[in-house]
Amino acid sequence: MCGRYTNTLKREDLARIFPEAAHLADATGCERFNIAPTQDVLAVVERKGERRMGPLRWGLVPFWAKDVKIGAKMVNARAETLDSKPAFRDLVAQARSRCLVVADGYYEWLRPEDPKAPKVPVHMALAGRRPFAFAGLWTWWRPPEGGERLATCTIVTTRANAEVAHVHDRMPVMLCDDDSRDAWLDPANDAAALAPLLEPLAAGLLTVTPANPCVNSHVNDGPECLEAPDAPLTLL
Repeated sequence: MCGRYTNTLKREDLARIFPEAAHLADATGCERFNIAPTQDVLAVVERKGERRMGPLRWGLVPFWAKDVKIGAKMVNARAETLDSKPAFRDLVAQARSRCLVVADGYYEWLRPEDPKAPKVPVHMALAGRRPFAFAGLWTWWRPPEGGERLATCTIVTTRANAEVAHVHDRMPVMLCDDDSRDAWLDPANDAAALAPLLEPLAAGLLTVTPANPCVNSHVNDGPECLEAPDAPLTLL
């Protein structure tokens, strides 16, 4: 799964991989070290052939939902059931409802050998903490009583690869190059054509490093989240 992640780059550095970042009104969403569900996240969407980057609330709220609170339970969408779950099947079939959630790493929690010991956070990233995108879905939701529309999203997950499996049995779908990101947003691709993109990241591409326990609280969102803990941690 994916319940916390990072997008630590400055806007100008992010724009080298995602040109859309150059047109952001401000740097909100950049230099984030502990992004949590129900917060606004940076994402790229494509409408009428034009890509735009902007904020989406993390936690998908289907258009038919009566309460925005359902979004807290829909921060992830399983790749294996995208085409069968009512909340996701229409979204994955339409390119305008797919998005790229911008990131440079994510957190998981390692269970120590001692069952009484607390879980230990680790950070997973590409070499050099190179930015990438999670495959995402997004939609609009309007409160039943009326009011402003809310744009919300979810991150697609798949089975874990060998590097992640000792920590968790799921991992986010990571789109690490222009071709895969273009394919995810391509309106010519239906759900069946997207299947190869939903495979786990190839082994050997992720680095797994200890994170600071302060990341356990979403209130902490600074560089200290990625500072190694005082006590040594052995990663399997």
